[in-house]
Amino acid sequence: MNQPNLEGRTFDVDLGPFVPRLSFLKDDRMRLQAQIGPNTIDETVDVNVHTVGPSLFLVTWAESSGNYIVQLQDHENGIVHNRARLADGNLFEVEGRILPI
Repeated sequence: MNQPNLEGRTFDVDLGPFVPRLSFLKDDRMRLQAQIGPNTIDETVDVNVHTVGPSLFLVTWAESSGNYIVQLQDHENGIVHNRARLADGNLFEVEGRILPI
């Protein structure tokens, strides 16, 4: 799916315990960078972006760790609703802030 509103954009997502950086690349790819405790994540993943409204996006991706992430990103209000099914089966639910770079 073409990503005319996110392609080429980078922002941090403040989720409290960690702040991943999302860089939307061409061809439905996204670079994910984060420091979570002692673990450093820096990988490029396939990403699905669905435009829900003018500044509202449903974004999903799977990480090499096995985590599956669903975010509702509200760029007008700078809010993200994050839901993740972690590789160990646990669910991580948190709201955060979108911080443009």
